Amino acid sequence: MNRSIALFLMLMLTFVVSIAQNPTLKRKAQLDFRVRKISDAPGARVTSVNGNSPAYKAGLRTGDLLITVNDHDLPDENVLYGHLGALKGGEPVRLSVFRDNRQLSISFTPAAAPFESYQTLELEAITLTNNSGDLLRAFVTKPKNAKGKLPAILFVSWLSCGTVELPERDDSWTKMLREVAEKSGALMMRVEKPGVGDSGGPPCAECDLLTELDGYKAAWRHLKQRPDVDTTNIIVFGASLGGTLASIVGKSQPVKAYVSAVSVYKTWLEHMIELERRRLQYSGKTQSEINALMPGYIEFHTDYMNYKKTPEEIILEKPHLAPLWYDEPRHQYGRPAKFYMQTQDFNFLETWGNTTAPVLFVAGEYDWIMSLDDSQIVTDMINQKTPGRATRYVAKGMDHHWSVYANAQNAFDESNGTYAQETVTEMITWIRKMIAQP
Repeated sequence: MNRSIALFLMLMLTFVVSIAQNPTLKRKAQLDFRVRKISDAPGARVTSVNGNSPAYKAGLRTGDLLITVNDHDLPDENVLYGHLGALKGGEPVRLSVFRDNRQLSISFTPAAAPFESYQTLELEAITLTNNSGDLLRAFVTKPKNAKGKLPAILFVSWLSCGTVELPERDDSWTKMLREVAEKSGALMMRVEKPGVGDSGGPPCAECDLLTELDGYKAAWRHLKQRPDVDTTNIIVFGASLGGTLASIVGKSQPVKAYVSAVSVYKTWLEHMIELERRRLQYSGKTQSEINALMPGYIEFHTDYMNYKKTPEEIILEKPHLAPLWYDEPRHQYGRPAKFYMQTQDFNFLETWGNTTAPVLFVAGEYDWIMSLDDSQIVTDMINQKTPGRATRYVAKGMDHHWSVYANAQNAFDESNGTYAQETVTEMITWIRKMIAQP
């Protein structure tokens, strides 16, 4: 073979291998309009449209009834946000809407969404590959102009399909995470769930827990091969269900310390039964009414968690329980029923009991979603084994969402809350202390 041809083929092979080893993800679309799902009916109402957006210029207006997205029907909230979330910048979008009893077709090409930005941090938007071959978006922030190996924080996120991107906005979750990234002095890594944001893989509404956890294995692989990470100084920080799962994510890994915030540690069955009682109480039911309802909730969730029946199957078998169910037939809180069945299979007190690193547990005094005594149980368990290894911090007046309220009812109603600055400051102080320890 001619030497020049052989060299050309070798270069082309190298190029192809390089592309295969460095996959890229398309950036999600910046839609610049908001919708609200219509209860008990297909479609969604357009609640706002940016007047300078491609959608507005193509004819979309506030008040329109959105019927299809790229010819896909929208029977429920999961499908609605799944299709909207799958739209990519630079790719054509076709909407079908009703307005004034007329059906209209609106076509436009959205721009790619901008990435978050910081004054003091550098941002990398990287691509990970999980063991199923799904491409996942991850975000890495670190102090600008940082040199050498840095301590690192791996964030384990919540239950919902909400993005882990952090554009500047006013909600307390975003404020908290941006503050940790900016003030901890560490490199911080966040991983999108499959089907969220730019990530590929199954739609988040159909993604089970084990598939989601696989994304954190990919995150560990990435962190441990980065030349700017001190692999002896990595903190796993989880919040909400992510705080529950942090001990699983850190298993067999070089974890310096854990932060587990606003989380649950009992079985998921116990958690749901306790949550139902609090939800009924703060919704205005009397204690007598709650006691009358609880046997039904106990029966429902026992069939759901222990006997692995979907809500749809339970209701078909036991129609008398149908009035108790307030979510979709095969989903709950936007995730598939299988996700919660897998959650029930984990013994979280066992996995936390097997950890050996220092732990900070953060609990909200007025967190109606999680039981306050969970954090006390896990703290006592760890400290009985190794005195002083676990620290429990109860945030006065704080709810599940990093906001402070005057009383528990206000927290449930989300009325007149303020950002939990004191708690976030205490948490960051603890993280910096752990980072500084040899």
